[in-house]
Amino acid sequence: MTDSTDQETKGQGGLTRAALFGLCPRCAARTLWDAPAGFAPACRGCGLAFADYEPRGRGLYFVLLPLTFLLIAGALKLDDLVRPPLWLMLAVIVVVVPGVIIGGMRLMKAALLVARLRAAGVVV
Repeated sequence: MTDSTDQETKGQGGLTRAALFGLCPRCAARTLWDAPAGFAPACRGCGLAFADYEPRGRGLYFVLLPLTFLLIAGALKLDDLVRPPLWLMLAVIVVVVPGVIIGGMRLMKAALLVARLRAAGVVV
């Protein structure tokens, strides 16, 4: 016998799946991200309006500032330990910094979106 709560939550993506793969928290369709760190206006699968619950503003600085400080400290430590040539250091920075910042933004925005959707009772 199946539980009714199992039926309600079946197919709903979690926070990590929403952030990494762009899965809708309600129907688990790959429709969450429209840009590298920007939500689509609505899910094309179930019609859930992400724009109504999208986190904006100063709250995301609490993610960006610590990430920025960690990236600067890591770059300085790498330069101190290994002393790579400038071109190699720039190449590493150009690849690592956008990946870390976009990944952090996606994870934080997905966490806030899922929390807002759960608080509104849209998803379980």
